[in-house]
Amino acid sequence: MKQPASERNRKCIEKGKLAVGYLLAGYPSREEFFDALSGCEAAGLDIFEIGYPSGNPTNDGEVIRKAHRVTDLSLQRDLDYWKKIRATVKAPVWVMAYKKDLIDTGFYRLLAQNGLADAFVIPDIAFAQRLALQEELRPFRADVLGFVAPDMTVQEQEAYFGAFALIYQQLYAGPTGMPVAADGYEEILTRAKKHENLWTFAGFGISSSERAARLLDDGFDGVVVGTAMISKLNRSKAELMAFTEDLQRTVRERR
Repeated sequence: MKQPASERNRKCIEKGKLAVGYLLAGYPSREEFFDALSGCEAAGLDIFEIGYPSGNPTNDGEVIRKAHRVTDLSLQRDLDYWKKIRATVKAPVWVMAYKKDLIDTGFYRLLAQNGLADAFVIPDIAFAQRLALQEELRPFRADVLGFVAPDMTVQEQEAYFGAFALIYQQLYAGPTGMPVAADGYEEILTRAKKHENLWTFAGFGISSSERAARLLDDGFDGVVVGTAMISKLNRSKAELMAFTEDLQRTVRERR
């Protein structure tokens, strides 16, 4: 039976509908990041997607790109910093990174071997490499998310649904942070729901609790909120906390 490898992930999905919130490691500063992290933990955020600092975050929109540009890239190899992240929160930690930054450097192995990541969210690797990575990390009880997008063929989507327990469904093709002109996720989600032991998370363009509510009502197991989290943090920690609390309220109402 296909199940998440991470015990934290398995326990988390038992709750039902979930919210995943994105924070960039080391942003807005090394220490202020932990204030935001602790605040979101106190607000009850289900899963943390922690961005791995990158010098070239090609799949991200301008808000997150600007955050990367001012973040200390030395954090990429600072294992103690990642240990502190793991010690700060009890919820699952999903590390979002680009292949060249995390996979090609081999640092992902250190994160996995030290139990610092419950899952890896890598947007820019092909199916075969993603599958091999999943098998490599299984002994360390770390998951790899499968990605599906509207510009994939049905056969490509079905391959991901059959191979991965956790799916990141991009609501549109293109960089994050773009306005959503029209919804076209229903057909893909309908196919996903035909598979047993599959948990599908909607991502891209989720900027409000109302948008999250609709996606959850339509059948997604969870929502991944990225740009909105960083935008709120840019205004103030208080705005980020209020947004996170509202998002969690919306999720809990649908469990």
